[in-house]
Amino acid sequence: MILLHSKQIVYAFSIILIIIVAYNFGYYNAEIKYAFHTISTASRIQISPSVVVLSTAAPILKPEQTNAEVIAEPSTIKSSKQKPTVVHLAVVLSLSKQTSHIAEFYLLYESWRFLHNFSPLSQQIVVDLIVFCEQPSCHQLPSACIPLSYKKKVDMIATCFHEILDEKIVQKWNDYLYMTSIEFMLTKEYRKATADYDWILRVDQDAILSPGLLIGLARKHPRKLYPMQFGGIGHGITFTKNRLRNIAKKLGYNHAGIHDLCSTWLVNPKDSVKIANLTTIIGRHILKNEFGAHVPGIESLPAIGEWPKWWRGVTSLYAAEIAINHIYSSTLGQQHESPAIDTPSFAESSIWNAWHIHCLHNEDYFSKFKHRDELHKFVGSKQTDRMQQILNVTSRDKILFETLREFETIKVNYNINESKVSVRDYVIALAWKKSYSATAAINLD
Repeated sequence: MILLHSKQIVYAFSIILIIIVAYNFGYYNAEIKYAFHTISTASRIQISPSVVVLSTAAPILKPEQTNAEVIAEPSTIKSSKQKPTVVHLAVVLSLSKQTSHIAEFYLLYESWRFLHNFSPLSQQIVVDLIVFCEQPSCHQLPSACIPLSYKKKVDMIATCFHEILDEKIVQKWNDYLYMTSIEFMLTKEYRKATADYDWILRVDQDAILSPGLLIGLARKHPRKLYPMQFGGIGHGITFTKNRLRNIAKKLGYNHAGIHDLCSTWLVNPKDSVKIANLTTIIGRHILKNEFGAHVPGIESLPAIGEWPKWWRGVTSLYAAEIAINHIYSSTLGQQHESPAIDTPSFAESSIWNAWHIHCLHNEDYFSKFKHRDELHKFVGSKQTDRMQQILNVTSRDKILFETLREFETIKVNYNINESKVSVRDYVIALAWKKSYSATAAINLD
């Protein structure tokens, strides 16, 4: 036994006390400094039993586990369900007083109405129809087409509007009435009515709208939506293309080398006016100076030219090609000539690949000329024969139902590759549905 003096005992106890205090002080500070490492059952974060905890580090998920149950206090930021952006498109056209053109318009109208069935896209992409009609065709429009003066702003409900085409425009182009289908876009009524739309789709009266248009404008389609897009269908040969480039150069316009632009434009409202303005200017020059035996290079051609070499009947297409190439000369490329626009009505490709369909002037079915002949035969037949024909083609109704059914599948992930409905079948079904409805509304006994 070791005996210590009283002073030594006091000294020893003092040292022990200092050691104890220092130890406790260090431990206390460590708990404060590294408190976030501790895992307590009182913590707001609850760890799932299937989570392996290594030391005091963050929880690590087991390989077979895909999610840890985490319960936290509600965020102070209120969650808000943002409404999808609504896109407003105006389908615009002029309609002459020719009875055949009015009949063709009704197929366009039927296709526009059918777009309303494709919810929710038909609420996110609101498509209005605006018709500038030469009298008396305005009186032959559907009753749902209301005067354009009723339009104050873009609405969430798709609407058909009409405006009487100024007679001065008809007189101005009495030597080439096709240009009225472009000149109407220069009127103050058009500019005012279309200023607040996101897109303008300029079409002819023999156009048909595809439900693929809604997918395209929603930017969910495999085909990219560019700031401007045009239909592309051949209406000339090498001679035609060379001649158009030479005319552009002679007039001081740029030509980007993009040819065969068809009559359908998908652009913004301001650009639609620019294209229309320049097209009418160039068109007047071509009509006045680029046809006839006195014109160098075409001395051997008739006064109206020769299809497809150089043809007066498509002057508006020639003029629009030069105008579009000049206006977009720095950015225009082949990608802006979209196969989704001006898709031929006889195409056997999927209806979902098309945005806009054009009934072209040819003999391939669906042909608007053949359909017109069939309608004459149908109307002239006996009532019993007509009824039997309707019963024999109920499959045409099934085409429209199948289109709706396909959309229910497509809208899940917008995969359009498994479609069975073709452009041709869709157009035929719509055309006869429209025809049967029209004949049912009158007494054909």
